[in-house]
Amino acid sequence: MTEKSLSAKIREAVSHTLIYGMGSVLQTALGFILIPLYTRYYSPNIYGTLALLQLCATIAGSVLFLGASSALARSYFDYPEGPERKKTATTSLVICLSGAVAQIILAFVLRFQLSTWLFQNEKYALHVFLILTSSAIAFINALFYIILRFQRKSKHVISLNLLSLFLSVSLITTFLTKLKMGVMAPILGDLINQIILFFCLFLFSRTSFGWHLSKHELKVQLQFGLPTIFIGLGYYLMTSIDKLFINKYGTLGDVGIYTLGYKLGTMIHILFILPFSQIYAPMRMEYRHDSNARELYRLILTYYFVIGTFITVAISLFSHELLKLISGQKDYIVAYKIIPIVMLAHLIYGVINIIDNGIYFSRKIYYHAIIFWVSVVFNASLNYLLIPRFGYMAAAYNILLTFAVTIALVYFISNRLFKIEIESIRLVKVLAAGLFIIIVNSLLFFHSFLIALAMKSAFVALFLLFLYVSVLNGREKGKIAGIVKRLAPSALKG
Repeated sequence: MTEKSLSAKIREAVSHTLIYGMGSVLQTALGFILIPLYTRYYSPNIYGTLALLQLCATIAGSVLFLGASSALARSYFDYPEGPERKKTATTSLVICLSGAVAQIILAFVLRFQLSTWLFQNEKYALHVFLILTSSAIAFINALFYIILRFQRKSKHVISLNLLSLFLSVSLITTFLTKLKMGVMAPILGDLINQIILFFCLFLFSRTSFGWHLSKHELKVQLQFGLPTIFIGLGYYLMTSIDKLFINKYGTLGDVGIYTLGYKLGTMIHILFILPFSQIYAPMRMEYRHDSNARELYRLILTYYFVIGTFITVAISLFSHELLKLISGQKDYIVAYKIIPIVMLAHLIYGVINIIDNGIYFSRKIYYHAIIFWVSVVFNASLNYLLIPRFGYMAAAYNILLTFAVTIALVYFISNRLFKIEIESIRLVKVLAAGLFIIIVNSLLFFHSFLIALAMKSAFVALFLLFLYVSVLNGREKGKIAGIVKRLAPSALKG
């Protein structure tokens, strides 16, 4: 097979990021589409209750998926298309199904204890069982999605994402507004959606599986996948333990407000980081032996920060206006302060799949586990010290600092195993300019909505101009100019 040029690989990453971007937006849009509904029907206290239930399901799923999807992502391209690849996929599916069954059984047995631990009563025992069941089915579905992505079946992914979004919105809206089911509405709606999605995904991906396991891959995948349990658990504790501290030292209302701001802050993850990582993960394995691989890794990191920082700045500037638009109660508007901090945190964390090549290629995944748990302890210590004194805003700054430390440790260790060059000057320019604009915006207050809209739009335009003039090189400007020239006639004809 002829080796692809660097520009062809960049185009592949960009095009599939856009395709999967649409898919990931559809797949995770539910949490955002329903925010206006939740903030109208739920007080901050009730929204905080839902957040803690979702936290319970997330942590359980991060353990009992048994690392199956992560192991499949590492092993899939080790085999050519055919029987051995099918055995590899089947092995991952069996591991995943085993974890899902275990989670459902434990959810039933421990439902009363978990409700008491979270809320000091058994009122939400059924909620706990159903949301943990939904979580178990969801991580099986995630494995099916990986198969479809690796096979570049983007149309199937988009179609299923659309179906999932339509079902979830319809079911949850009906359960909440018509049947008045309260906190149970999103839990039951998502469970039904995940069950339907399971059968559809299996139908589309069934030819990727066989009737036989690979004993070799079973050992390899468990060795690789089980450490990812500690990694996944570490990540979710880093991003979720703050809610437990806020609940302990504050109120459920504080948990609700912080959860809303945090959720909106993760828009960068959904709009950009997730779709990018979905296509880049298989690409870096597929092209790792090519002669231009190291140059690809260097440029990808720069382009990631250029695009990601622009999205972060653009959304952060309008966070206050966004909260006014979508929040159903005034109590929620203060959450706008959290959004820029969380977006920056997730933008920084998102580079982990670019800079950890040494750890990933060498299969020394235990380094991730060690780093993540060091970060968990660091984050928990910050939350313990600062949340009682400064409230939920401290939690947002804590996650930003924690992610920065995490990425620094990953880069230092991974680079000793596989060196990645970085364009430090261009990266500093991008991040410094973006941070400067966000800070300036936080210090300004506009009485008029139209003036605020005009000024903030001007800030976005200035940042975009800065990126073009001061960050991009001549070759990259030429590429952009060529794209604009090709698109301009089409736009005029349209």
